[in-house]
Amino acid sequence: MLSVLLMILKVLGMIVLILLGTILLLILLVLFMPVRYQITLHRKVGEEIPVVVKVKATWLLHVLNAAFSYPEAAFWRVRIFCFTIFRSDKPKETAPKETDQKENVPKENVPKETSQKKAAQTIQNGGIKEGDGQKKAEKKVTVESQKEKTSDRKESVPEKQEDEPEEGGKKNKFFAFLKKLWYVFKNIKYTIIKICDKIKHIVKNIQYYLRILQSDTFHRAWKVCSGQVFSLLKSIFPRRIRGNLLIGTGDPAGTGQILAIYGIIYPLIGNHIDIVPDFERQIVEGDLLIKGKITAFKALKTAWIVYFNKDLRRLIKLFKREAA
Repeated sequence: MLSVLLMILKVLGMIVLILLGTILLLILLVLFMPVRYQITLHRKVGEEIPVVVKVKATWLLHVLNAAFSYPEAAFWRVRIFCFTIFRSDKPKETAPKETDQKENVPKENVPKETSQKKAAQTIQNGGIKEGDGQKKAEKKVTVESQKEKTSDRKESVPEKQEDEPEEGGKKNKFFAFLKKLWYVFKNIKYTIIKICDKIKHIVKNIQYYLRILQSDTFHRAWKVCSGQVFSLLKSIFPRRIRGNLLIGTGDPAGTGQILAIYGIIYPLIGNHIDIVPDFERQIVEGDLLIKGKITAFKALKTAWIVYFNKDLRRLIKLFKREAA
């Protein structure tokens, strides 16, 4: 009996170890296995499809891959091995529309009683209309009698005499003008005071933020965070760039400026991209291939160091004025 229990515990332990090992292996694969990307651009003047763009990303030796192409197949597609798990152009399933269950009744089957009912209704409506005409005539008579009474009352009321101009009207207008002028000068004074207060407030804020930027806390945070971010960008930057481009702006001066810019960035890109100038035509065509990779561990490491940096947290509080 004891040996059976030990055997069961041994099997359970092995299963737990296998599960933990597979989980650990998956975590390590997600963290350290890079996602490789490839971008291909093609442009040729005169072809049926002048511009072709292809983007492809793979992970774990092409086990998981995603692809996008334009304009041959303008949609995203995600696959695991050979099975498609997502496709952007796949139509969504929609619920069937409810069909109207009303049936059209033919006119021949309409009973004769309906026509008789309509005739009776028209007769009743005619009677109602006649009654309405009599009521309207009575209303008109009452309205006219009321108008005559109001006109008689108006004639009985004596007309008001025109108000004579008040004495000293010019003086009142002059004093009102002086009062308005005083309010204008008073408002100008207040606006000038407000503008001066705002300028003082802005100057104080500028001095406050300049002190923060000149502090040792800012320099330490900038040194750590900028180094981590630039290191992440360097790891994401394409490892391989190949291209052949034919460029012309139609203006020799513009084409010369493009070549000058190419000469400035040449130390960064090296001899991976060949540019052939065309000083006569306005044209852009050629091929471009970009390859690179992204590692999740590098991104998580950078985010961890930046997020838990004490100097950066203190700087955020200072910028929010939450700390002295």
